[in-house]
Amino acid sequence: MAAYRLHADYDRDGRLSARPGEWARRQAPPGALVRANLDSDARRLPAAVTPGDPVGLDRDLPVKTAADDDPADLLVEEVGAAPGALFVVLDGADAARCAVIDATGRRLAGVRAGDRVRHRLPDGPFPRRLALEAVDLPAVPPATAVLSGPPAAPPGGRVAVRLERDDPAGTVVEDEVLFTVSPFVLIGNAGALERMYMCEVTADAPARPLDDNGPAVAEVRAALQQAGVPLTLIPMEAHGGDSWIQDQYQLGFTETPGGPLRVLLHTPRTRSDAAQGVVAPNLSSTVTGHFPSRGLGLCQAFWDRGLTITSPDGTTGRLGFVGSDRALVIMIRVKMLRRQLFESIARIGTEVELNTTVAVFGDATVEFFRARNELPALAGRLKQVAKAAVERPDSPWFKQHDRLGRLVQNAEKQVEDVRREIPVPQGAPQLRLRLPAVGKLPQQEFLMAEAEVRRLEKRLQQWHSSHNFGGNIEVGPPHPKAPAGVVVVGNQTTPQPDGSTATDMDPELLAFLRGQSQGRQRVLEVDTSWLDVGHVDEMLAFVPDLREPQGRPGAVLRSSPLVALRIVEAARREFMAGLSPGELTRYKNWAPIVGARLTYEGANPVTHLLRGLQWLHQHEKGQLLPIEPPEIYLSMATMYRALSGPIPTNSPLPLPDSPWRPTTPSLPASLSIFELDHFRDGTNEDLEDPEPAPSRTDPNGASVPAKGQFTEAEEKLTTEYGAIPILKIPVIFDDRSALSEQTAAFTPNLANLQVAGPWLLVPRPHGPRMDVEAAARVLRAVAKDVPDAKASRFTPQWLRARGLDRTVFWARAGSVAGDLAGDDADKLTSAFLDGWPKGTDRAEIRQQIVRANPGAFDSRGFLRGSAWRKLQIPERKVDLFEAWTEAVADQLGYRVSWVEAWYYHVRLGSIHCGTNVLRAAPTTLQWWR
Repeated sequence: MAAYRLHADYDRDGRLSARPGEWARRQAPPGALVRANLDSDARRLPAAVTPGDPVGLDRDLPVKTAADDDPADLLVEEVGAAPGALFVVLDGADAARCAVIDATGRRLAGVRAGDRVRHRLPDGPFPRRLALEAVDLPAVPPATAVLSGPPAAPPGGRVAVRLERDDPAGTVVEDEVLFTVSPFVLIGNAGALERMYMCEVTADAPARPLDDNGPAVAEVRAALQQAGVPLTLIPMEAHGGDSWIQDQYQLGFTETPGGPLRVLLHTPRTRSDAAQGVVAPNLSSTVTGHFPSRGLGLCQAFWDRGLTITSPDGTTGRLGFVGSDRALVIMIRVKMLRRQLFESIARIGTEVELNTTVAVFGDATVEFFRARNELPALAGRLKQVAKAAVERPDSPWFKQHDRLGRLVQNAEKQVEDVRREIPVPQGAPQLRLRLPAVGKLPQQEFLMAEAEVRRLEKRLQQWHSSHNFGGNIEVGPPHPKAPAGVVVVGNQTTPQPDGSTATDMDPELLAFLRGQSQGRQRVLEVDTSWLDVGHVDEMLAFVPDLREPQGRPGAVLRSSPLVALRIVEAARREFMAGLSPGELTRYKNWAPIVGARLTYEGANPVTHLLRGLQWLHQHEKGQLLPIEPPEIYLSMATMYRALSGPIPTNSPLPLPDSPWRPTTPSLPASLSIFELDHFRDGTNEDLEDPEPAPSRTDPNGASVPAKGQFTEAEEKLTTEYGAIPILKIPVIFDDRSALSEQTAAFTPNLANLQVAGPWLLVPRPHGPRMDVEAAARVLRAVAKDVPDAKASRFTPQWLRARGLDRTVFWARAGSVAGDLAGDDADKLTSAFLDGWPKGTDRAEIRQQIVRANPGAFDSRGFLRGSAWRKLQIPERKVDLFEAWTEAVADQLGYRVSWVEAWYYHVRLGSIHCGTNVLRAAPTTLQWWR
């Protein structure tokens, strides 16, 4: 008979009773439960965000406080006296992430041997009170991994706890029990919204309207006031210019019978917007310095890990995640420069010249060693192509010696900087990687053989992949096989020549998410590799169904090029039905004409998309995702430059001079539905096509029919859920890049939204507008083919009742992309001219705009002050994309609050990317039942 017993809450009723029935269940899975001690009980969550040092977590306290309710109570009972010292032994892959706490709140020292940790109990009277503390979530990656070694399997959360006694005759196991570290369960949009976070990004210079998110902040604040939810702004001094708060953390909870503890998973993101953290600060300091508080924990495991790098002579060094972006920036700079050289050759050269370049140098994306070695020759190739372009009469760059000369000079300077800063040594294929000192990070240096450099490059790409960010992790509603919901991530697994597989998402993060399955939450992967940023929130959003909250699990709102193109086509037919015979002839044989871009003739005029807006052209040193205008714009601008003759300034659409020197002040985004159809390729049709491409093979070598990525994702969701409503909302995607084969939303992505109670915060689409009666006819025609919106909803009365015939536009002094000269009223008149019938006097339109906004303009027509203003454009037109989306949302019981998110859109995101939330954790899951 055992002399001692170990008691805990084995029956999981929320208390330790030490009764025989409770003790009898000590080995029945999942055993007693313990949640990771990741919060900070002595601190309340502040109402405001201020810069500050990281908050200490309770797990790191040398002495636990009496109020700390996260460690699980243990009780050692003496049944009969026996000689020898007593030990509490933790055994299991997660044993090292647990600690034994004595009655004074101090940790007992442990001796570790593999997955076994032995803690001696001090002498004292019985019963002896102890506690078991978990210091991290289950299945988090190891603190250090050997780069050249095999990946470690993630631990599963189960910990065997033994009570051992050192008897003179040998070790005696007095008792053996089971504990489980509670899994991490992600919280979806069904959770009650408590607070929303958003970065405040300001730029007072009128010439930099794209560097200020003031309109988005104002409209999110107004929307949340309707929902009764506070908006917490993150100031510039806290975020340092990084605005993608959605990507920095993912909210979840871990639960025991004592209740839930909300935890933020700090996603492994060192970027600042599109740059790396070594260049600029990012939101990680906000996550560590603001959120940890009582009842709100923080998982830092993906920031605390490191790699052991081995040099050719066998010596090793450790590279931590926090400083690893310094190495990645060096690699990115070389590879991005190679990509920019290829893009420049593609832009100014012929198809034959591009194909010849590819034949000589290979793909635009190659490994770091090769990219570095080929840079000088590739710059020489660009110089050859530029020389040919200025001498070829059919080239839009004909005789543009100065313009292309600057491009070549900039390219050569970039290559020379790389040659000087990253020299390639002669002799053995080795590389000495020098990482500069940054902030508190010391300078580091690693000597590596080429194979180790390649391994490091691959691992750093996984560590810092954008697929690891919060925007690529969405939580769907529950269903019978997943009572806690479905975690949908953007990931594609690709077989490699050596027999291994590669994933878009960091394998350690993917293993962590899969490792929480005991929390009854499944993981579903969809392909997002075709997207520039690669986030699943660019494809879909899960929303509760407010009209049938108990009847069905919810709904999916999905980006749909199909719906967008059908709306555009129906608008084209409606427009042409209202033309005179002479006007009809021109549009039946439409071709680009520099001075005739507006479609405001006839009885049913249709406006441009994206009026008054401008694209961003931004290339900064170390920037991971350089920002260019969309491919559609570049194709259109190139054509109009060719049509403008020998004077490039006659073109209505400027082209950027150089990818390294953005000298163009304004790149107008406005285009007609005819220009859209003429200058886009077949990307949008392919995305929803049943089978647009050749078959491919899966990781097991089986043939998989290639389908449109949206079609494939929808099939996966239907397979997972069965009958879940998947409702399409209009989004047009850009042409695929000829080099990367990736794309991004061309019009603002309406699926990139936030849920705030009965309101959906949706980016304003700036779609084509028509008169109310014509809009109703167009939308009814589309709804007959696409029943995601009810055709009967689209009446002139409903459109007016919803205020959809009101046009608003955010502007401040100097921000409008209109005529190159003139005051703000003139530029607005130019931008919105097609909202009035052809032939309407410009002075009359200008006067109507000024009158509709009393006090906004001074006597000269300039906007007063420097603040953003929400202007009314009195044209009484309906945005077709807005109206369709409102009707879809109405079917689920929502109202739409439109948000001006152009600041985010030109940076390849939208309002979901630019916000994040705290939601209530569910109280009824009880995953262990």
